[in-house]
Amino acid sequence: MILKDLFTDIAGFAEFVPGIDSNTNLTLLNSHAVTAYKRIANIVSVPVYKKIIEQGEGELYDYLRTALANLTMANDTVFDVLRKRKAEIDIYKSEQEAIRRAYYENYYNAMDSLIALLNTTKNLGWEDTRYYKMLDKLQIKTTEEFDMLYCIDLSYLFFFRCIPIQVEVMDESLSGYIERAKENPSVMSLINRALAKKVVAIALTRFDILEFPSTIRNLFDDSKASRTGRDEQQRLLVLSAQLQDQANALIKDIDLLLSDSQSTDIETETSFNQPEDKIQLMP
Repeated sequence: MILKDLFTDIAGFAEFVPGIDSNTNLTLLNSHAVTAYKRIANIVSVPVYKKIIEQGEGELYDYLRTALANLTMANDTVFDVLRKRKAEIDIYKSEQEAIRRAYYENYYNAMDSLIALLNTTKNLGWEDTRYYKMLDKLQIKTTEEFDMLYCIDLSYLFFFRCIPIQVEVMDESLSGYIERAKENPSVMSLINRALAKKVVAIALTRFDILEFPSTIRNLFDDSKASRTGRDEQQRLLVLSAQLQDQANALIKDIDLLLSDSQSTDIETETSFNQPEDKIQLMP
């Protein structure tokens, strides 16, 4: 049982989840915990997940419990509404959405802290995980560097989730520019900014808006009762297109800078007009 690995009873579970009903059955939540476990383990890897549990008490352990508990409850939100309706307890859709978002917010904050701490912790096998190994292939290698290029609230989770997208963009669009600009730091900074914007633009078409840092989520209305449907999807696509256009404009500037740096100066001593040129200047 996934939850029993981290929590002995519902009282211990409630310490990491705000507003949970004391009558909640921990066993019934386990099906949602399996989904939460898979999502977390895909990022930190199964061996690291198990080593954190074996290590026991500590910040890593608490962050892991916070992440798993809140993601479990976020997955259970819809079913909790059904249970309350059967008990003739009314709940508005806006309330359900606010609760779900709060659980997701706690999950992302816990995962951000967990990954940030893993980056400074040795002997857990974090360096051997799939995502960490991919860092060597990246142009933008750290969350801090990415945040300077495009603000993501220093979200380690979002940065690691976008690692495959960054590799994709580099392979398909920018690898040639990076090779040509290695000796030109000013051009390289423009390439990095274009890369960051393209990564976020693609993420907007692939991730749920709840998975984004608050600086991006705040661009959308959080107070509405419904966050599904055409309007929100359209706004996501518009923002994605805007970022793609900005990145493409930067790439055009990069093209000009690289072509200028590779052009040769004209020697004025050999550029005089000759009689055979048949060039006539009109008075």
